[in-house]
Amino acid sequence: MIAGTPDIKVFFETLDECVDCKFNDKFSRYADYLSIAKIEDTQIISGKPVSKNVDYLADNVGQEFFEVTLGNSDSVTTTVRFTYKQFPPQFTVEQEEFMRIFRDSVANKIAVSRLSNQYSFLFNHDIEFGMYNQNYLMTRLDDMFTRGTAIKYSVAFINIKHVNQLNRYFGSDIAGSAIKLFGAKLNSFPDEEKGEFAVHLGGDNFVIVVITSRLPELEDFIRSVPVSLTYGGDKFEHIFNCRAGITTIRSSHRFGNHVMGECSQAFSYSKKNNIDFVYYTEEINEKNHNNTETLTRALNEHKFLIYYQPVISIEDKPVLHAAEALARWPLDGKIMSPQEFITLATDSGIVTKIDFYVLENVCKNIKSWQEQGLSIVPISINFSGRHLFNASIATDILAVIDKYGVDHNLIGIEFSEPDFTQRMPILNVVSHTLSEAGVLVTLDKFSTGQSTLTLLHDMDASYVKIGADRFDPDDTKGRIITNDMINLANTLGYKVICEGVESQKQVDDLRMCGCSLFQSFFFDKPMSERFFINRLQNPSYDYETIGTIAVPVTESSENAVQAATAGESV
Repeated sequence: MIAGTPDIKVFFETLDECVDCKFNDKFSRYADYLSIAKIEDTQIISGKPVSKNVDYLADNVGQEFFEVTLGNSDSVTTTVRFTYKQFPPQFTVEQEEFMRIFRDSVANKIAVSRLSNQYSFLFNHDIEFGMYNQNYLMTRLDDMFTRGTAIKYSVAFINIKHVNQLNRYFGSDIAGSAIKLFGAKLNSFPDEEKGEFAVHLGGDNFVIVVITSRLPELEDFIRSVPVSLTYGGDKFEHIFNCRAGITTIRSSHRFGNHVMGECSQAFSYSKKNNIDFVYYTEEINEKNHNNTETLTRALNEHKFLIYYQPVISIEDKPVLHAAEALARWPLDGKIMSPQEFITLATDSGIVTKIDFYVLENVCKNIKSWQEQGLSIVPISINFSGRHLFNASIATDILAVIDKYGVDHNLIGIEFSEPDFTQRMPILNVVSHTLSEAGVLVTLDKFSTGQSTLTLLHDMDASYVKIGADRFDPDDTKGRIITNDMINLANTLGYKVICEGVESQKQVDDLRMCGCSLFQSFFFDKPMSERFFINRLQNPSYDYETIGTIAVPVTESSENAVQAATAGESV
């Protein structure tokens, strides 16, 4: 508000947007009697009140006044001082009511304003890391383009290498702490006075925006980042090194999304070719564009195959319990597994279409198998973290299932813990919606992310999956961790599926820990639709063949073996 008597009628209209009090014309006659004189924030520092952010908004500070004091927030008290002229000759009941409403409304208005500022801070910051987040990144980049300052900068998408090893050796708590320490060091690199800043995207992924001339300095910095850790009472130093996809902002750029898309392409190239630092070029764009077109064409032409890997229950005797549907891409005489195309699919956004392609084909097959009189087990489909940017994802999944009239309890949706921990609030809503509709929800790669206990508490799921390579059965500590994890999950009502067992000893040890469901080459490998139908018809397993029929083979050799067995050509 400007100095002197404010336009209270306009102020009333502003207040009406935030509070229930409705002011009418009868109050506007008193506008000459009130004005905001001062807004003062006071913070307690070392036990003493220190005034901060004092704004004088009126000239008539010396007149009589009253004050509205707001509650504490982060040890800060906000006081608003109003000056007034006395109503002649004295307050009427109406005037006193006006003063009361005015006091309350202004207090509410400022409280809402402060809450809005706090929300803005939370919206733009990763509180856990003490860094800016993706929301800030995109807003800031677009603002730089609007102001015409962006062309001075370059943007680097940074990923810490070998975090999984640190996680495996020391656990998620130590790995999480190490990533935070890395983030703190990266956050110290930008020169804020020059407009540089760093962002935590989630997990072990970061972005930094720097003046282009400082890129060599940035490379040297992230090539070797030491962090000090404590494990079992011992202190040690761990050296992080990174890979990065880098884009220098050009005059042809218009939006932050364009820049980040190029960073993603450069990073994908660095990962695929094992090069630590890759700068975006048109040649990279052309290669990625061609690959993306090939992938998109294969999807549109329904070239993808669906393989099924059984989940085995051994509570009594080994028997088929469920299965996981897996996408396979036939290309140049070879069947490519997801590991060979998932990065391209994710970066290009095609992965979400592939997920729904798999879901739709699974629903079609289930309906067809039921018409053939087969007894069906639940089949799960993996869904990428990309889906959590779609608020209607649960509704879209249910729509596909209902389109084919499939029972909801025959479909499972798998969410991977490391992919989703950064969007847990949305994941929680999606998991509850699907579970309430009867869809089986699975938390995959359980205990490999940084929010395991929170996920167990908040998610509504039927299954959790634990990798056998996550724990060494011969390791006493590993055995204790395994036992506690499985017991905790079982106590909370989850069924535990153990993936990747390689021996009968591992199976026996995990059974003693309370796990009776297994998904592994040791029991059965992923198989094409025709072979899976045979498994549905013969769901029991022969103990004598377990561990011998499931020797890991490549996708191409597996296809050849299956085709030869059936008298078909590849």
